[in-house]
Amino acid sequence: MSRVKEGNRRLTCDIPEELHKELRFLAVENDTSITKYVKTLLEEHVKEVRKEK
Repeated sequence: MSRVKEGNRRLTCDIPEELHKELRFLAVENDTSITKYVKTLLEEHVKEVRKEK
């Protein structure tokens, strides 16, 4: 098994094809990658949740 450089690790999981297609379109609309788009969404969600507490 090869070692993966820090920062290059990826979580892999299976998602429905339709969800992947939707994420791809949204990422393209926002001129970014799916990974960066999802990361931004998660960061915004975490901020909102923390603000509610």
